[in-house]
Amino acid sequence: MMKFNLGETIIEPTNGICIMEGMRKMRVDGREMVVYIFKAASAKVYVPADQIENRNIRRPMDREEVKKVLASLKQPVSPNRDDARLQYTAYREIMKSGDPMKIARLLRDLFILDQADDLKGKEKEILEQARKFLCDEISFVREQSKAQVLEQINEALRQMYKKKMAKDKERAKKSGVGLSMEILGYESDEEEEYEEEEETVETKPKAKAKGKAVVEDDDEDEGSSVDDDEEEEDED
Repeated sequence: MMKFNLGETIIEPTNGICIMEGMRKMRVDGREMVVYIFKAASAKVYVPADQIENRNIRRPMDREEVKKVLASLKQPVSPNRDDARLQYTAYREIMKSGDPMKIARLLRDLFILDQADDLKGKEKEILEQARKFLCDEISFVREQSKAQVLEQINEALRQMYKKKMAKDKERAKKSGVGLSMEILGYESDEEEEYEEEEETVETKPKAKAKGKAVVEDDDEDEGSSVDDDEEEEDED
């Protein structure tokens, strides 16, 4: 059974960062038990000692684990879209787990859906909860301001989304499927090529006409030269 020391910082999935304030014996449902008392930002949390692991209460990440979490946010993915209610239930279970890697993957998926305006119901709320949960813990571990950490998280998500869009564009080109590049956030290459071809077609006739005029001028010059030679012979 996991044990915590007085004054130790812990992570409680529902309340985030807490301080262990003490232990006491309490009678619950007619049974006497030892209870941990944790102080959260705005509440006190009472957890029976034998329920610590079931409640997924843990110590904060170390700095190496933080690096792995931020790195995972940069990995592009294509989230699946199943039944909205089942997905929402799954999202809630991930948040209750308090597992930073699972929450990072959840944040990554929801961020992509948000960019596509495809968040449903309370998914936007889950997105912000996941972002705040990671921000608070990383800020504590790295001893940085929450504003700094939030920018690091958002930058990792932006890099991930940029990679995803590039991969989607490349995949669409290779497959030959008529996937609209405008939907992916890119202009159509085919339209650009078509416009260039039209410009070329318009300029070609002008080039030919100009060439013909040059040839006619040359003929006139040659004709006048012959006439001049004949006149010189007559004079002789």
